[in-house]
Amino acid sequence: MNIRQIENSIIEKLKTDFPEVLVEGFPDKPSEFTLLHAVGALLVHYQGSIYSNTQALGFITQENKKEFSITIVTRNLRANQGAYEYLDKVKSALTGFQVDECSKLMPTKDFFISENGGIWQYGINFTLTTANIQNF
Repeated sequence: MNIRQIENSIIEKLKTDFPEVLVEGFPDKPSEFTLLHAVGALLVHYQGSIYSNTQALGFITQENKKEFSITIVTRNLRANQGAYEYLDKVKSALTGFQVDECSKLMPTKDFFISENGGIWQYGINFTLTTANIQNF
């Protein structure tokens, strides 16, 4: 399963669980993103991956741990529908969610990104594992 397919699966899961906010892939030009939605947004993007060493002789077979981040953009921090609430809700929704041909999603960290004019941004990262096998 490729990066885009995994990202799309995460986006669809979040759209189902959070119909009250905008859910989409992270914008190609983040500096041009403006929160127009009344409540907030969940923006999904791939962060990178780590590959294990291969144990096989004569061909390459590895575990590939991929990391995805969900950026939570809200109009408040602590109130109902604030950043803290969405951090907890996204963690609950995605912990254990399984994309085809991958291990279950597992949270790895959450973190403050920024606040600008009352728009709060936090991130929460998840990892899953796929296989990387040499083509013959």
